[in-house]
Amino acid sequence: MSAPTAILGAVHLDPRSEIPLYRQLYENVRVAILDGRLLAGLRMPPSRTLAKELAIGRNTVVSAYEQLIAEGYLESRVGSGTRVAAIPPDTLIETGPSEERNVAPDPRRRLSARGEAMLTVKRASPSFVKGHVLPFQHGMPSLELFPHQVWARLLARRARQPQSRLFDYQLGTGFPALREAIAEYLGAARGVICGPDNVIVTAGAQASLDLATRLVVDPGDVVWHEEPGYMGARGAFLAASARILPVPVDKEGLNPDAAPGGEKPPRLIYCTPSHQYPLGVTMSLTRRLALLQYANETGAWILEDDYDSEFRYAGRPLSSLQGLDRAGGVIYMGTMAKTLFPAIRIGYLVVPDNLIEAFQRAIRVTGQNPPAIVQAALADFMLEGHFSAHIRRMRSLYAERRILLLQELEKQLGGRIKPSAPDGGMQLPAFLPEGVSDDDVVAAADRHKVLASPVSHFYLTQRKRHALYLGFAGVPEQMIAPGVERLGLALAECGV
Repeated sequence: MSAPTAILGAVHLDPRSEIPLYRQLYENVRVAILDGRLLAGLRMPPSRTLAKELAIGRNTVVSAYEQLIAEGYLESRVGSGTRVAAIPPDTLIETGPSEERNVAPDPRRRLSARGEAMLTVKRASPSFVKGHVLPFQHGMPSLELFPHQVWARLLARRARQPQSRLFDYQLGTGFPALREAIAEYLGAARGVICGPDNVIVTAGAQASLDLATRLVVDPGDVVWHEEPGYMGARGAFLAASARILPVPVDKEGLNPDAAPGGEKPPRLIYCTPSHQYPLGVTMSLTRRLALLQYANETGAWILEDDYDSEFRYAGRPLSSLQGLDRAGGVIYMGTMAKTLFPAIRIGYLVVPDNLIEAFQRAIRVTGQNPPAIVQAALADFMLEGHFSAHIRRMRSLYAERRILLLQELEKQLGGRIKPSAPDGGMQLPAFLPEGVSDDDVVAAADRHKVLASPVSHFYLTQRKRHALYLGFAGVPEQMIAPGVERLGLALAECGV
């Protein structure tokens, strides 16, 4: 059999497939080599010849050949053309395209106990469906009103500096100008006491949680977790093999006096005092001081998650726990995902002086740094005043959307659900009547193209309250009333 005949007999291309033709050709030849239909040493047709025989572009054949050569299936030598590589016989196995493999799992290869535990953390609903935002996804800022042109200009300007440190490995805990900008902003806006050295720039809130937990929590240590509380934090604590102890939240925030008895003191206390996630309450000053005193008495660390404190619509924000702390026991964390856009993947930690060196070393080991060029552009964005201007615009916009959502819920749904109206944030809980499952309502809402999250999933114990977590910040005004109308249809399906 001639080489062209052998190749053509092994190739079956489908121009209607979503898989690119070069990838189809690559896969066909690879499989034919592995199952022995194309033998070692067989000379492959020139790319131009094969392209003509298959009625495809020559570049398609060249791309497939290049990939096969790179992976060792073909060999190319000057003067002798391209040939099938001499693959050892034990690799000639019966195989199909990689997309169709169905390999039986080997029981010896399994997840770790920590990996299995992480799988128990429920995922939040997606924020986009086929590229379109839907009401009422929580945690989403207004992406359509972000100053994209300004951001693109700043990013492009930094990209035109190829000789700068932005293209090497030396940033460590963050781009110096960004750390300075964050320290200055937090001092003015949140009363955080820190300098640039205390700021550790990370690849988002989840990276901050993971890094902080790795450094202060050992397997088996008790971690206090708000009940209900943020599922992402729960995942980080499970990954550290911590013993998670749910502590109830009341109208003043996390209540240390309500912690379950008979347990050893916590190594870490995780809380969201500015805007509790998901109930939305603000921790009172009395409770803040009591929590700091308890942590100092027991030697516990406090991890303060200040995820969306920029958006407060009534009164002045209370000072951060970190700003009230005088014993160096608070690790403060924030994120740019809520203030700017989620894909920026930049968060930050503010750590006490005695932890700076440990965090500096650990972040180099874990590699949880965001891209340097993005950090530099963000520093410019903050230092040139765009950040504070954007926050002011969004605070006003989100306040209007919050009022509109509350009005439409009252107007269209009346007393069928009871929304809470927290003083800040980007979302609110709406409580369901007794006996109604928020899982059922969320499933019905999904059928009506409304995204809501079940508050019951934020609980670790069976003492659950059933409510819908409704975001408003990223929902354009014209979508709020129709969204509430569709939510009403979903409630009706569930007998509400």
